[in-house]
This record gives sequence, C-alpha cells and structure tokens, in this order.
Amino acid sequence: MLTHAMTRRGFLKASAALAGTLAVGGKNLAAETRRPAERPTLVVWWLNGGPAGLFNSADAFLANGAFGVTPDNVRALGNGLYVDAGSLGALPAVARAHMASVHFRHGCYSHNDSRAAVLQSGSRSQLLRMAAAMPRSATPCAIVNNLGLPVGVAVNPPVEQGIGFEHVTKLEDARRTLSTAQFNDIREAYGAFGTHPAIDSQRASFAAVEALVHAGASVVFAQPAYTGREDRQFDTHHDDIGKVAREIMAPITPMLATFLERVMAMPGRNVVTLLTGEFSRTLPGADHAKGGTATVIGKYVRTGATGRQQADGSPPDDAPPPEALWAFVASALRLPAAFRGGLTSAESQLARMRPLPDV
Repeated sequence: MLTHAMTRRGFLKASAALAGTLAVGGKNLAAETRRPAERPTLVVWWLNGGPAGLFNSADAFLANGAFGVTPDNVRALGNGLYVDAGSLGALPAVARAHMASVHFRHGCYSHNDSRAAVLQSGSRSQLLRMAAAMPRSATPCAIVNNLGLPVGVAVNPPVEQGIGFEHVTKLEDARRTLSTAQFNDIREAYGAFGTHPAIDSQRASFAAVEALVHAGASVVFAQPAYTGREDRQFDTHHDDIGKVAREIMAPITPMLATFLERVMAMPGRNVVTLLTGEFSRTLPGADHAKGGTATVIGKYVRTGATGRQQADGSPPDDAPPPEALWAFVASALRLPAAFRGGLTSAESQLARMRPLPDV
C-alpha cells in the first residue's frame, strides 16, 4: 500500500471534523462533502494488564533484542509501523493496510489509575462519550462477556445524552434482531456453538461482539483474553523476553483475524477496532510504563506509526495524553462533531500524531 505523509490540508480537514467547526451559513460542509453515510461502530478490545510494545512498536527493540524481538519476528507494514509478525503481522491484508499505532502518556503507574486515565476523562466515560457522538442506535454502548470492565474504571459513570452501559453476558442476548441463519453463521465463524448460555470464553466473546456490530451497535467493549490472571491477563512482570506475552496473545490472533476480515467487509459500515491496555511495559522487569501504545484499525486509517517507543519500552517523551488517542479514533470513525466542546486541544494534539486517518 502507498503510504502518505500528513498534509496540511488533511490535518485541517480532520481537525475541523473533530471540532465540529466545518460549517458555513448554518450548513455542515463535512456532512455534504463526505461519502454516502455509513453507520460507524467502535469495537474496543481491552488487553487488560498492559501488553508490551513488542506487538505494535517492535522496531524500538530491534537493536537491543528486548522482549525477544529479532529481525526474523518483526513485520514492517510501512510509514514507520513495525509489528510482531506472529500477531498483528498475521492479521488479514485489509487490516494491515489500515492499521496505525498511536502512543499516549498519562503519567500513572498503578493499574487502576492507568485504566481510569485511558478509559475516562475525569468521571466521564470515554466509551459513553464516543457513543453519544454517534448516530442513535438501539445498542449505544455494550460491555460484553463475564469479564466486564477492568477494575479501577467506574461501573456506573454519568450518562451521556441519556446513554449508559448495557452489559451483555449471555450469547443469545447479543442476537438482537438477527435471523437464526445470520446468528448461526456468526457463531460458526468462531466455533461458538453449544448450549452454554454465558459469554465466558474467547469464542463466545468474539461471536457476541460481531453479532452486536451487525445489529448496529455504536460502541462495543470486551476483554478478549482468557489466558493468565482474570483481572490482569497481560500483567507479565519479569517477562523480559516476551515469551509469556506472546503466549497470551497467541489464541487471540486467529479470532481477531476472523473478526476483522468479516466486519471490515460489511457494506455501508465503518467499523473501527481499537486494541489497547492501560499501559505498555518497561525494562528491566517488564514493569509498568507511564503510558502505552494503542493499535487502531479501520477502513479510513492510513497505515503507520505516530512515533516509536523508547528502547526501554516507555512511550515517546512527547507522546500526548490519552485524550488524543480518542480524538484519533473519532477521526477514524468520521464523526464530524465528536466531543464538541470536550476536546479543546484536539487540533494541537493531533498535529503531533502521524498518520492522520484518511478523511
């Protein structure tokens, strides 16, 4: 795929869309100049515990071999994006062609504080803020499976425009208005058959999330990892060679590949997938970084990296706060008035991030 440097025109268009200011004479030009309307959906796969940067900033460790990174297990996708060949590098071509790594720095150390820093803005939920910025849906914001939200994140945050969390813990409840044939096709894709009703496995989680996407959900959040500690699966202290981290990611990769191949082919839809945890991991000891690197995948995302982690696994010194990550996601979703009045410095934050979504 051809990669693109950020242009002033592209940046101004994205900034205007985020700020909701592209209007003349009371008319929103963003709505008039964009392609035919597509229903946006954001799917957040939360990698609880904080995964090492070996997955989406692998070039940071090529020189020192940290986290077991070698030239043989890294895949270059273009525009500064180097990923782990066995995980993100093994995803379908359509995903690799529209994938970006986005760094953030929140300055927190503990799991709980870091989770809140990423998933909340003060007491407000970033998930609900995103849902409120999208077209109305019968399922505005769903929290899927028995793992729910990570500890440290508000279970009942303030509603946003009447929108609160809906917890979906039974597979049949994710069916919504889908026909039996449609629902069975989704379950078959992930091998999620059987009589067990609860969404308490990786297969059931992916099937439920895809079903909700088909049903028109705006935001869907789920934890995909069922390997390791239930409350912090990617909390891989002392895993300086990345062996444990790769083992936890290994069963997620094929399910994620199936999911992306299917949802990115849906007509009339713009499904953006965000993979992130509360932070990345630093050396020595694979300890907590005071920020992290997220992966954003979507049809309007240009492949590339917003920077590179430091050799010890820390995010770049000039990485913006998590709020800029959500601004990037909002732009990938093509939300013309996302976070209006909330992201007051979105333009300056985005100006430091490459690549801009292709808006």
